[in-house]
Amino acid sequence: MARFIQETDYGMQIKQEVIKLLTAGAENWYDSPKLVRAEQTAVRQIKHWLGPRPVRLQNYDLDAIFNASAPEERDEYIVTITIDVALYHLYSQTGMKDIPAHRQQRYQDVLDWLKEAGSGNISANLPVVTPPGGEEYGEFMFQSRNPQNHKW
Repeated sequence: MARFIQETDYGMQIKQEVIKLLTAGAENWYDSPKLVRAEQTAVRQIKHWLGPRPVRLQNYDLDAIFNASAPEERDEYIVTITIDVALYHLYSQTGMKDIPAHRQQRYQDVLDWLKEAGSGNISANLPVVTPPGGEEYGEFMFQSRNPQNHKW
């Protein structure tokens, strides 16, 4: 099964020497069970926050967002935040006091962004689910008159 995060994606976020230490010195750090599990946890966590949204908002197409079979079509910001969350989980396996401050801050920034994007307060520019007919849903607004009070 193809993974969402490719081996070359980590070069932007962390040095190879550090990730080798975090994966317990595995010869091939990319295939380390610790790293694979941290990535899976990160993807699930992001799906949880971007999952079902309030009725007034369209749901994100999580299958299209995390499509590992088309690495060239991945959203770069989603790749970056997935790596941030995965590295945070990888560091947390070593003990909470050992997590660098910049890693904790980046993780908190990701959580803040996910909360805002999931609730619809900010635009995430991610693919949304389209109905089977291919038409997108429109927005409806129902209004009524203010209730009248005839009590004197």
